[in-house]
Amino acid sequence: MNMKYKILWIDDSEDYIESTQEIIEDAVKDNNMIPQIKVYSKYEEYKEKELDTFDKDVFNLYDQIIIDHALSETTGDKIIRDLRGRNIYTDIVFYSSNYTSMIQALKDSGEHLDGVFYSTRESIVSTIDKVIKKNLKREYNIANIRGLIMDSTSEFDYICRVVSLELFSKLSADDKKEVIDKVKEYVASAQHNSESNFSKLNELQGDKFIKESMTSVEYVMNNKDRYAIMALIIRTLEDNTVFDEDFPEAYKNDLITPRNDLAHNKLYYGTCQKKIHIAKKKQGLVCNNQCEHCNSKYSIESCEKLREAIFKYYQIFNEVFEQNIQ
Repeated sequence: MNMKYKILWIDDSEDYIESTQEIIEDAVKDNNMIPQIKVYSKYEEYKEKELDTFDKDVFNLYDQIIIDHALSETTGDKIIRDLRGRNIYTDIVFYSSNYTSMIQALKDSGEHLDGVFYSTRESIVSTIDKVIKKNLKREYNIANIRGLIMDSTSEFDYICRVVSLELFSKLSADDKKEVIDKVKEYVASAQHNSESNFSKLNELQGDKFIKESMTSVEYVMNNKDRYAIMALIIRTLEDNTVFDEDFPEAYKNDLITPRNDLAHNKLYYGTCQKKIHIAKKKQGLVCNNQCEHCNSKYSIESCEKLREAIFKYYQIFNEVFEQNIQ
């Protein structure tokens, strides 16, 4: 799942936009996402850039649309009616300094507008926040949680690789030797572990041999060790407290371990629908609808914390990438 939250905003008051945009961005960040807000202060500009070259797939990438109901050139309900006619069902927040008149105008239009929320200008941020939280709750199902952590950690692995290679070239000869020696140590450790696993496999027969072979995954270097190398290179080049010696272990505990849990095992909700159970083998579902008695590792709350951790590392890795990769 993309960590960016895209908002389309139409309001012909540039002063209001300027005074409110940062607050809206903070509301998105508070929900552990990166805000991307496209603003139009003129309806004709919105029409030219968004509708005259309309692409439904591109337009549907917006997560939320916020519209001043009383625009100088049109009204918000006409805009949404046009979008619904184009099969765009993104959530929309109408707002107005005259809330009563806006509601009455919509009522008089005689049309029911689905997926529409209403707000005063003063409460626009809290309304936007409520819509974000409503949509986030839909993400806490098995497929989305799995997709979120797999997509994010794949991107982090890419950043780890390209940043390490880019910065390694900037090290002195002595510092390069230190990194090379450490990589050799990690590779030798991975080789030793692999040889040990192969020896154990060769001792097995029949069904046990097949089972262990099919469930084994080995690498040239442990994933945590790759991040240790990146952290070492960054610390060598600059005084960086974020990538200290504890960073690889923290990253492993925060993201690598839950990623492996969610990626390589069968997942399902208990009948209470509030906790995700991990099944490493075929088993019956045990849940008495009382979540405090479930032994599941992943509840809705823990999934929210997982998203928070992903957002934290998203900001760290993207900052490193932007600073070092031109």
